[in-house]
Order: sequence, then C-alpha cells, then structure tokens
Amino acid sequence: MTVPPPKYHEPVQGTVFHGDGREEELLQHLQSLSELTTESTSDLSLHDRSQRVLDAIHEFGKRENRYLMSVGDTKGRQVEELIREKKPKLILELGSYVGYSAISFSRHLPELHPSSIYPADWSKSNDPNDDRAGYVSLEKSDVYGTTARGALKLAGLDRNVKIVIGGSSSSLRSLRKTLNMPRPMQFDMVFLDHLKPLYTIDLKVMEEEGLVGPGTILVADNVVKPGNPAYLSWVRATPAQKRHSLTLGPLTKQPAPTPNPSDADWQEAFRSGPIDETRWVPDEAEGVKAQGDPALKYTSKMLDGWDPYTGEKDACEVSECIGRED
Repeated sequence: MTVPPPKYHEPVQGTVFHGDGREEELLQHLQSLSELTTESTSDLSLHDRSQRVLDAIHEFGKRENRYLMSVGDTKGRQVEELIREKKPKLILELGSYVGYSAISFSRHLPELHPSSIYPADWSKSNDPNDDRAGYVSLEKSDVYGTTARGALKLAGLDRNVKIVIGGSSSSLRSLRKTLNMPRPMQFDMVFLDHLKPLYTIDLKVMEEEGLVGPGTILVADNVVKPGNPAYLSWVRATPAQKRHSLTLGPLTKQPAPTPNPSDADWQEAFRSGPIDETRWVPDEAEGVKAQGDPALKYTSKMLDGWDPYTGEKDACEVSECIGRED
C-alpha cells in the first residue's frame, strides 16, 4: 500500500487512548455481533472467521474516543507475509492488548504446522521436547488479557494461543518454567508491541535467557511513531559497540531521549548510537536487570506503514539474528 489509510482520529499521544473502559466495551460489542456467533461462522475457513473478528475490531476502533493501539492492517499484512515466508513455529508476543495481532499472526500456524502440538495440549504432553508450535502472548493487564482471550475464542484460535498475565520483564525471566520450555529451545519469532521503554531491557532478558538466538526474527512495532531510538540502536549496533557500552555500567537516571531522524535517514539511523540509552532500565521493568548477549548479531530492515486510525507514518523494525561474534 503506497498511500496512508483514511484518518479517523487525531494523533493520540499525550491523551487518554486506552484503559478507560473501551477494551471491556470492545469485548461486549464483539460478543453481541450476530455475524461472529458459532452458528454464523461454523462453515467459514479459519482465515475467513478470524478476518471477521479483525474487521469488527477495526470498525470499533473508528468510533469517537475508541481508538485502539493495534498494529493495524498495513503493517500487519506485511508481518503476515513474513510469517508465511519464514514459517516460524513458536512466536512470542509482548503486549496482547485486545488480541488483534495475536489473531492476525497466529492464524497461519495451523496451516504451516498441522502436525505440531499447540498450547492447549502442551500440558498434556510429558515430553517438553515434543514438536511444539503456537503463539505465546505476555500481557500485564488482566482486563486486556480477558478481552484478547474473548476475541481469540470468537476467531477460533483460543487453542493456538496462550496468554500469560504479568509484567513482561519478570514474566520473561520465568517463562521457561511457565511453559516447561527446556534449553536450547527458543522462539522463532518475537513481536514487540508493549510499553516502548521496555523494548530494550526485555530484549536483553530474552537474550540472556536464550529465548532468542541465531535464527530468531524480531518484529518491533511503532519504531517511527512514537519511535524507539534505544531499541533500534541495540539491534543495529555491532557486538563491539554493545560490549563497549556495557563496560560503562548502568545509568543512574533516565537520559534525554534522542529525537527521531528525518524521514530520509530512518533506514540507517542509530547504527552508531544512541547505544548509551540502552543502559537505562525503566521503572516499569520492576527491578529486573539484564546486560543481554552483546555477541548476538542482527540484520535489520524496516517495514513501512501507517497508524491504522490516525494515518501517521509508522513502521515495524524486522531484525534477524544471524549468529554470534564472540
């Protein structure tokens, strides 16, 4: 898509745009729609059934004061194409919100991996080395998690997705135990779409825990709007740059954020900084600290797109871990 979508809302940063009851209202709305009942969707393919739910979520988000902070259609479809191309089995999401991205991305897994064991049956298996596939989503808010679970059930994907409630940083530290996931098993893809200051610390935790490694693809939303220079710096920096930054120790106070570059400079920006911003650990990490694994090397590119409701330019950063430089 080469033109932005229609504009339904003004930019929402700095205003109340979630957590005011709209998420509960969305679930009630979805559950009230006759076109989403089991009787109405029983003859549909999984893709068509899930698309009905995605369309209903998007239509709800067009309403006044009902903006939804979801990945949306333009960026989301590019990520879906990436999933069909790379065929990941295990996908981790940071930030369920109302379930839009979980529905959009997880619906391809049953077709790509029809013989694998999915989250609803993981607990029935005595062997954690079984051929697993599935989508695991971490969500801090129980309210948002409830909305996402309801939307996933309507989409026919509740058996394919497991939602874990709790702060992302601490949940990542205990995720292997939560999922009975032995080393060296790791995620094939990670979608980051939660609190922006947590992107970098949570990636560092995942690196330390071996949840990501060579072969993992990271997809980070909102790297243009509102932007995330620290995260982009970490995935674009060389191992030598990251090691040097770590020798300087953690920052004792939050640094001034680096401003976003001009439109022409996005693809190459931050390869030489602001790496030092990655040494700051936000309060939202709840005391979790991590240095990451600076030896991991990533190649990165951006998937350009727009906010689905405001028409503002945005993008996802796609970073593939290509190996180590010890």
